[in-house]
Amino acid sequence: MENNEMITGQQIMVTVPQVNNLAVQEMKISEMKKKAKRFQLFGIGSFLYALFYAFCLYRNASGITYPFFAGGTLLFFGYFIKKSESSSADGKTKAHINKVFLMISILIAGSINCTTDSGVLIIFDKLLMVVLSGVLLLQCWHDLAGWSVTAYVRGGITMLFGSIANTIAPVYDVTAHWNLRHLNGEKGKKTTASHGRLIKSVGIGLLIVIPMAMFIAILLASADAVFGNLMYDILTFSVDIEGLENIIKIAILITVVFAMCYGIFAYNTESRNIKAIDNVAKTEKTNWDAYIAVTVNGVMCVMYVVFSGIQIVSLFFGKLPEGYTYSSYARHGFFELVFVCLFNIILVLCTLAYFGSSRLLRLLLTLICVCTYIMTISSAYRMILYISSYQLTFLRLLVLWGLVMIAVVMTGVLIYTYNQKFSLFRFMLVTLTAGWLCFAAAHPDYWIASYNITASGDGQDCDRSYLTWNLSLDAVPALPMEIIQDTTGIYYRRVKQYQQQTEEFMGVRTFNFSRAYAAHKINH
Repeated sequence: MENNEMITGQQIMVTVPQVNNLAVQEMKISEMKKKAKRFQLFGIGSFLYALFYAFCLYRNASGITYPFFAGGTLLFFGYFIKKSESSSADGKTKAHINKVFLMISILIAGSINCTTDSGVLIIFDKLLMVVLSGVLLLQCWHDLAGWSVTAYVRGGITMLFGSIANTIAPVYDVTAHWNLRHLNGEKGKKTTASHGRLIKSVGIGLLIVIPMAMFIAILLASADAVFGNLMYDILTFSVDIEGLENIIKIAILITVVFAMCYGIFAYNTESRNIKAIDNVAKTEKTNWDAYIAVTVNGVMCVMYVVFSGIQIVSLFFGKLPEGYTYSSYARHGFFELVFVCLFNIILVLCTLAYFGSSRLLRLLLTLICVCTYIMTISSAYRMILYISSYQLTFLRLLVLWGLVMIAVVMTGVLIYTYNQKFSLFRFMLVTLTAGWLCFAAAHPDYWIASYNITASGDGQDCDRSYLTWNLSLDAVPALPMEIIQDTTGIYYRRVKQYQQQTEEFMGVRTFNFSRAYAAHKINH
């Protein structure tokens, strides 16, 4: 009996480590299966998307392919997000921002890019597309109900850096895929032997064909001069440096886009990463002492009320300081006021986010909002006075648009002050997106040129230097022919550069409506 018990104890001591090793081995195999499945699911798709990206956008920041790129990107991510079975269904998610609005806005921004020559519009259109795409991806993997403005920012930044960190995931997933195939015996000894025979056969074939091909090539080179020159270029390694450079750049672009695309899926399909973003976004509100906020905002209110009163008396009712004209008074302090308006929005949002609420505090914040409206109107009025004396520029028009958006955003902030359930981020994103798309689609350079030329007809001197050198080709329809066809001006040179680019590198992709119209007008 004792012997049997001793044997049983020894067996237990031997089998427990074996069981642990088997469990660890099973966990490793399970992890490899997970990575291999992920590579099978996203690998080919990410590579095809990288090819599509390179075709649409390589050396082509604003061509006709841009709206197709925007639409293809939406279709690609929409298809693979559904295929991954990791996104929330539309009926279950409580996302605050309509997906249709986001997708339509992305398509419109992409379409505007191929209708304008303005570098500023193109850059901000791309930035808007990135922001909207980020919000759309957040909505696909997360329940955004109750997210604040700062929650969206924190969640978006976490997702971005997490995706970048996972750009190395394809290497691990491919390795897991091949290791798993080896463990499963899909390529056993027969496959190894088959590979050996294949390599041996190819080697023998090359030994036979190389001297044969060299002899025939010499005969063909003697028979035809064109073929002979081609063979000479190949044998002397005479290659097109620019063509080789393009190939290298395209290969790098495809690799980077593939890795980034794969990293997005690799990061966001992990449940622990989804929970991490939710935890980062949904941090508890910090209720600091409201009297601190009352003190800070109270002092600011007193200063703002005095300043607003001065604006009403001095600027709006014409009582200017001695020695100032309207244009000189408008020029001083304009950008400072814009900065103060932006500062006030941040001040109110931070107060609402980090301090406890009280009736007095809400009253002070309301006064700050009202004073911000007055400052915004004052800034706009100053700019209008300045434009009436010195005409329009792109920066001045952009600032006017920005002031309108500040007033709109401040309205949302004022509503949020009294209703914390109001989705301020949705309000800001929708209004700013719609506002920018309207501004960009209007082709502001055209209206700037049109206004300045009309103003010069009213007795003012037109700034021909600005019209000739500082506006994009969007302004061509409004310009006199002598400015357009001036060979020393920017328009003529830009058109020639566009025509050269179109002829040299896949011109169909780089077609741009604004540049094409300018080229037609200059050449005719």
